[in-house]
Amino acid sequence: MTAQPIQDTVAEASDGKTPTLHVERLGRRFGRHWALARIDLEVQPGEVVLLAGANGSGKTTLLRLVAGLFQPSRGQVRICGLDPQRQPLQCRRMLSMVSHQAYLYPRLSAFETARVWARLLGLPARAADLRPLLEEVGLSERQDEPVVGFSAGMKKRLALVRTRLERPRLVLLDEPFSALDAAGRAMVDGWIQGFRAAGTSVLVASHTLARAARLADRAVLLERGQVAWRGPAPGVVARMETLAAGEAVSA
Repeated sequence: MTAQPIQDTVAEASDGKTPTLHVERLGRRFGRHWALARIDLEVQPGEVVLLAGANGSGKTTLLRLVAGLFQPSRGQVRICGLDPQRQPLQCRRMLSMVSHQAYLYPRLSAFETARVWARLLGLPARAADLRPLLEEVGLSERQDEPVVGFSAGMKKRLALVRTRLERPRLVLLDEPFSALDAAGRAMVDGWIQGFRAAGTSVLVASHTLARAARLADRAVLLERGQVAWRGPAPGVVARMETLAAGEAVSA
């Protein structure tokens, strides 16, 4: 398996009728606090949707519910029509999540990390298969060094390799531009555009609104665990500024 265009790495196409992601009246409570309340959301095949909102608005909680890492307190999530709680393995094969925290093996090198991922996925794990992917993310010169010595940006680049190996139908990105330099942010831009062209859906939570809005088809603005606004992606920047101004006045 040599590095291929993202368009060639997607598993079999959706039937075009079932949403890649369907979220209905979704809620998650921690103790007495509702981190999310009555969230409705659909993401179609090949659609890029931006999740915006201040810290604590519920973006990461929503992504973790979709990924099956949290169990809903109410409501439901469907990945290509499947329930992540009842069919976790099938759903896990359909999605890939990159968190703002890179969960890596610190004592392994970048190449060894990619090889572990490939073997877990049942994919070829030869140097000829994996080194082109590491070169694509700008780690070819450091691929044999332990991850423990990597910067936050390098760890983010390595974590993104997994999305190429997993061949998902849905990609969940939590602050994908954080810790990256200009070249790294441009790389993420290209990957998101490539996912869309391949028919892969992307749900991205980001504080880098202007950049993310240029890449997204639609945006959903969360405030205190609820949908405060939804519409075309370019409008989310102005809407976020309006909400911030309103909070400043009320304070």
